[in-house]
Amino acid sequence: MTKRFILTICVGAAAMVAAAMPLAAQQPQSAPAAGTTSPALADIMSTTQLRHFKLAYSGKVGNWSLAGYELGLIQQSFDAAARLYPMFKNVPQAELIKQESEPPLADLRRAIDSKNRDDFVKAFARLTQACNRCHQAAGVGFIVIRIPTSSPFSNQLFAPIGTQ
Repeated sequence: MTKRFILTICVGAAAMVAAAMPLAAQQPQSAPAAGTTSPALADIMSTTQLRHFKLAYSGKVGNWSLAGYELGLIQQSFDAAARLYPMFKNVPQAELIKQESEPPLADLRRAIDSKNRDDFVKAFARLTQACNRCHQAAGVGFIVIRIPTSSPFSNQLFAPIGTQ
C-alpha cells in the first residue's frame, strides 16, 4: 500500500471520531448514565490532535473565525478528558490538563481575538509544548505532537471566505 493511501485511511478514521466528539464533549457535566459508554481518553486526544492541526492552519492564514471555533472545540475536548478521566493510570489527569493547557489556551484566545498572527504563532508553540509535557507526565511521552508542516485535509479550505 502506498503511504498516501494509508494516510487517507487514517485521516478518514480520525475524521469519523472527530465527527462524533463534539456531541460527547457537549454532554452535561455529570457522570455518564448507567449503561452508557464514554469515549476513550485516546479517542478524545486523537480528536484534539485533529483540532490542533486545524487551529494551526486557520491561524496561519488568518481565518480568525475558524481559529476561534477550533480553539473552543479543543477546550471542550480538554474539559471532557478532565471530567471523564480525572485520574488515569494513577496520574491526576484533570489537574495536569488544567496546569498545562490553561495558560497557552488563554494566550491563544487573546491572539485570536486581537487577530495577531505573531502572538498566535508563539501561543500555538506553547500549546504544542504543553501537549508534550502532559504526555511525558502521563507516561505516554512516546506521543510527540509538533507544529503541522502540511495538510492532510484537501477537502477543506482554511483561508477566510472571500480570500481564496
